[in-house]
Formats: sequence, C-alpha cells, structure tokens
Amino acid sequence: MGGFTVEPFDPGRAGEAELTACHAVMAESWAEERPDEPPLTREQAAGQLITPMPGAGAMAHWVARRRGRVVGLAAVSCPETENTDLALVEVMVAGAARGQGVGTAVLRELLPGVLARGRRAVEGWVPARGPGRCWTTALGFRPVRSVAVQALLVAGADRARWDVPVPAGYRARRWLGRAPDDLVGSYAAARCAIHDAPLGESGFRPPAWTVERVRAAEAELREQGAEQRVVVAVHEATGEVAGLTEVAVYPHRPDRCYQGDTAVRARHRGRGLGRWIKAEQVRWLLADHPGIERVQTSTNSDNTHMLRVNGELGYTTVRTVVAMSHDASALADALVRR
Repeated sequence: MGGFTVEPFDPGRAGEAELTACHAVMAESWAEERPDEPPLTREQAAGQLITPMPGAGAMAHWVARRRGRVVGLAAVSCPETENTDLALVEVMVAGAARGQGVGTAVLRELLPGVLARGRRAVEGWVPARGPGRCWTTALGFRPVRSVAVQALLVAGADRARWDVPVPAGYRARRWLGRAPDDLVGSYAAARCAIHDAPLGESGFRPPAWTVERVRAAEAELREQGAEQRVVVAVHEATGEVAGLTEVAVYPHRPDRCYQGDTAVRARHRGRGLGRWIKAEQVRWLLADHPGIERVQTSTNSDNTHMLRVNGELGYTTVRTVVAMSHDASALADALVRR
C-alpha cells in the first residue's frame, strides 16, 4: 500500500481536524482544476462533503492516510431511479503523494461497495487536460461526454444584455422553493424537455419528472438549506408551462449561484424563451442577492444552441471537463492485478 491506509470516512461525524485535512486536499485539487475561481475555503469544502448535490442518491466517502495525514479523498454517489446501474466517483490526491498509487488504491477499495449496490458502470469527471485525464486513461477509462463549464461574472457583466423583450403570447411566473399547485403538473412535464439535450455516450440520464419527483426534489433542497429559484414561461393561450430555468443558492457558497436545468418544450422552441427566462432569472436573483459574484452553469460541448444563448447573456466558457467511464467489474478485476 506504499505506506498509506485507505478506509471509509463519514464527513457528518468527522472532527474539525479531519475536515481541515480534507479541505487541504480538496483546495489543492480545486486550485489546479479551477484556476479562474477564488480559493476553496474550509467552510465551502465542509459544505460540499456534508451536503451532497440533490438527486445524488446514496453517498460514501473514503480517505487515504499516510502516518495519520490525509493524502487522498474519494466521494462515491449512487444515483437512484433512472441511474441505478451507475456510480459517480471523484478521486483527489495531494500533489506530494501523486504517482505513488494512492488514487488507484482508493479506487480499488471503494469498488466492492459499488458492485454490491449493483452498479455496472463507473463515471467520473476530470478536466479535459491534466493529470486526472492521464490517470483515468491509463486505467482504461474512456471519454463519454464533454461539457463546457460557463460562468457569468457579475462585476464585469453588461447588464443591458439582460433586457430581453417578452416573446409574444407568453408571460413569466416565478417562485422560491415550491412550485404553485396550479402549475406543478405542467412544470413537471416541461422539465422532461431536458431529455432532448445531448448527453454524449454517458450512461447518466436525467430524471423522468413527475409531480411527486418535483415535490421530493424541492424537499431535498429545503433540507439542505438551499434556496431554489425558478422562472417559467407560461403560454397565454393554453396556460401551460412552456419553458423553465432554475438556480440554487447554497448556504456554504453565498457568493455564487448554480444554474441548473433550462428547458423549453419542443412545440414552443424557436421563440427565444430560453434567453428571455434566463435573463428574468438573473435580474431577479441579483435584486435579492446583490452579493452574488458568479453564476455558474454547465452545457454539453456540442449543445451549440444553449452555448450561444449563454454567450448572449454574458456567460463565458472557463474550462472544459470530460466524463470518463469504465465497466465496474472489468475495472475491479484490472485493479486487483495492479
């Protein structure tokens, strides 16, 4: 094992010293992979460890220690419902410990749990270029999806770009946290339009949205202390939700906002609804949260339409990340031999 040990880790029960040690590894990886962003604070790192992303399903963490010091960290999520054959894995290793088998050992230890949960594939996100891509490629992972990470930097933004006229025949509605009862069914149906977005060869599939799934997702965000803000385009003639955009503000990152799904139903496309509701969203967001410095989103690299819409609103691409995939059983067998 190269003088280090690997064991499960529960962030919710960890002491201050352990969280601080994990922060050091996470902050180093963050600085390498996100040079355009401010350093990751300890509070933000603890928030990420303790508060999983909505819909992530069962989460598990592992740490590698050398002489009691944390030198590696892994997070594993097993999504539920649509993605029951998939495990999403992130592995981070301190720079001074790289090239010594730490990441491979962590991956080897966590795979039995992945297989026990019936997961047939492992996917993880890495920068398009860099040590993570080299490491996963050497282990036999293959790229299955490319995503452009885009950011709207508020301080230098041209706010005139957000003055988008209302498309004829539509009106906006918005809410915090809970969809109105009179719209929730139509809203759930509109959310399913995200299925039309390109996903490359990734095995991950977005939820099949129903009213029950919407309510469950809203409840999960409330439990995490996150503020969900939704803007929809309502078709005047039918009263149905034609398009939507959502963002979330998390308590451990009050300086930024995460742009989630933006989707327009097929029969309402070509009318500029996406750009209009995203502009409505950012104006509303900053009116209530003037301290937000950055709105971040991600879009498949070949989704030229959404990339163009985001660019028109002032978003710029700050980096490209790639989903790397491997058959879980084949990976476990290969790692036993290493």
